[in-house]
Formats: sequence, C-alpha cells, structure tokens
Amino acid sequence: MTGTHPAAAGRPGHLAFLPYPAYGHMLPVLPVVTELVARGHRVTCFATEEFLDRVRATGARALRYDPPLSSDPPPDVVDADECARAPLKNLTSSMSVLPAVERGFADGAPDVIAYDTTLWLTGRLLALRLGRPTVQLSPTFISNEHYSLGEHHQEFAGRIDREHPAIVEFGDRLRRIAAGTGLPAERQAELFFGHEEFTVAFVPKEFQFAAETFDERHLFVGPTAGEGDGTQWQPPADGRPVLLVSLGTTVNNQPGFFRRCVEAFAELPWHTVFALGGRISPGELGPLPPHVEAHPWVPLADVLRHASVFLCQSGMGSVLESLRAGVPMVAVPHHPEQHINAKRLTELGLALVVQREDTGVEMLRAAVEKVAGDAGMRERAGQMRRHIRAAGGAVRAADAIEQRMRTASLEAP
Repeated sequence: MTGTHPAAAGRPGHLAFLPYPAYGHMLPVLPVVTELVARGHRVTCFATEEFLDRVRATGARALRYDPPLSSDPPPDVVDADECARAPLKNLTSSMSVLPAVERGFADGAPDVIAYDTTLWLTGRLLALRLGRPTVQLSPTFISNEHYSLGEHHQEFAGRIDREHPAIVEFGDRLRRIAAGTGLPAERQAELFFGHEEFTVAFVPKEFQFAAETFDERHLFVGPTAGEGDGTQWQPPADGRPVLLVSLGTTVNNQPGFFRRCVEAFAELPWHTVFALGGRISPGELGPLPPHVEAHPWVPLADVLRHASVFLCQSGMGSVLESLRAGVPMVAVPHHPEQHINAKRLTELGLALVVQREDTGVEMLRAAVEKVAGDAGMRERAGQMRRHIRAAGGAVRAADAIEQRMRTASLEAP
C-alpha cells in the first residue's frame, strides 16, 4: 500500500553506491556515504581492494567489484584512437561486474541505486532489474541536450571515426543488451542516453559549462570533502609565500617536471611544497634547498589554506581543492579532460595555462610570478570559493538522495 515503505515515513532506508574505483571518483562519494550512514541509513558501497578500508571507515558495508574494475592511469597520450576504444573497454568491464553487484543484493533490493557516470549502464540495468530509482553521480562536468562533454573531449583528443571497429562493436553490443531488456524502443534510448536521469554533480554550478541549460534534474553540490584543519601541515615561520605543486594521481610519474620546478623556484622568495603522489620518491629530485619540501603525500587542503598559487595538472579534484581555498592556479594539462578543465579555468579567469611542452624553467617561473601578482585572478578565485561554500557539498547531496528515496517510495503501488 502507498506510504507503507519505511522511507516514506522518514525512517532509514538501504542505499546502494556504485562508485568508479579511482581517486577522482571515489573521494567525492565517500563523504556522502559517511553523511548518510550518520543519518541512520544502511549503505552498501562497492569498491576495489584499494578502497575497501576507506569504505569501511564510513560505516558502510563494503563489497568488492568482481572482477576488479581497472583504475590504471590512462596512457600518456590520449588520442582519437584511444578514445574510440575506451567506450568498448568500459562497456566490457562494467557489464562484467553486474552479476556480482546483483548478488550483493540477493537478500533484498536497495531503495536507491547511486552510480558513477562511468558505470552508467551497470547502474541503469541494475535499477531496471530491481525496479528501483537511481541517482547518477558525476565528479566532473555533466552533459545534457545542450552541452556534450564527450563532444568537447574530441576538441583535444581529435575527432572519433564513427566507423572505427571499436565504435561499431560498441554499438552492436549495446543493441544486443537493449534487446535483452524487453524495453520498448523509446525506453531503450533513454537507457543509453540518460537525459532524464537525476544527476548529482560534485562541481559548483558556476563552474559548469552551459550551466543555465540544466534544470531541476541536475544538482550541483560542489566538492564534498572537508577543508582540512591545518594540523597535518603548517607553513614555516619565515613568512615566505607558499607555492603548492602537484600532478594529481594519474600523470604524476614525471620526475623531470618536478626537477625543473626545483630549479625554477629555488632562487625565488617562496616556500615550495611538492605533493608527488605514489609513483616517484622525494629522493629522485636530488638535494633540495631548505625552503623546498617534497612529500609522497601531503593533505592539499592544509597546504592550500596558506598557498598563494597552486601549480597543477588541472585534474578536477585538484581544481576544486584549489577553488575551495580561493587559490588561483597555473595549470599544466596533460589529458583531454584536463584540457577541458583548463579551458574553463581560463574562461573564468581563474588560472594561467602552460602547455606541457612549454614547461621550461623560465616559463614556469614566469607563470607563477604572473599569477601571484594578479589581484583580479585572486578576487575571482575568492568568488568561486564563496560559490562552493554555498553549493552544499555532502550534506546537500545526501538530502537529495534521501528525497529521491522517499519520493519513489510514495509513488510505489
């Protein structure tokens, strides 16, 4: 009977999360899971071995993707051929985990299925089979009828040949999967495109391309993690301005780049902090001056509380950390999605872009000094910080997922 579901009365429900197991995708989701667990909900979250302990720390039930989804860094060069092959690879891997995900709910279907955009078909097919509502989760820009992130991607990767064998095979497999659902043709199309899907994006609306074209089906909550408490990193007492340098988690195997940064900034009156990531060690940079420090890992939020400039690869996680702190950037994009982020930063006057082939010592030094001296850029970064604080983060995302659950339960026969 309508209204008898526990969620309809505001009581705890069971929520399923299917995040993609890469840092840029997992880290925005985990604070939302933490928030929902704290509200008394039962949460099941899938992950690979690398992230299971992080999931358990939220209080959620942690289940493994089986077989494990790959989160290996993309190749150094992402061109049109690589982009043509990627959808088929993603389709194969995401469909391979569907049986294990279904088994995870053998004792009862969850009330809502929240899935990463990368696992769009897995999430939608699971929801179809279990008869449950969905929430799509995006760590980056989202698409609608007016803006296509995929099309934008080709601006930097090159145009994809629609007759590429991998694209043809992708289309054939999708049609076979659709035929097996028993859905009418119009609903098969929606299964693929998802324009009617309710989506939570972990970016502020003011940063989204064509933001004015997105309606109430799209919620922009901004970054979800805390801003750091400043206890894990403190600046030295000599008052030097702080420069943070990081290449994120996917393109950080660049010891030559970090060595050029040491040379570029060693003679400047800056305190420079390197966050190297896990693929090179501080020792590979050679001897460092006293005002240059290198760490395999350092909490970016703690450093950005004190930083004047952030030199980064313009991955979305790094970008949002910087903007949340109101820090302007020097962006050195590598992959197409980073070029897209850098383009948006340039449009909004939040960063100076340096192409990776131009990262010589003099160019890096000049770029950092230019950004540091640009009062307008710092003011615009401060304005974006205010937008991010107003976006709502993990609390607003949790509110939306709860509302999705309760509305669906009230509508159920």
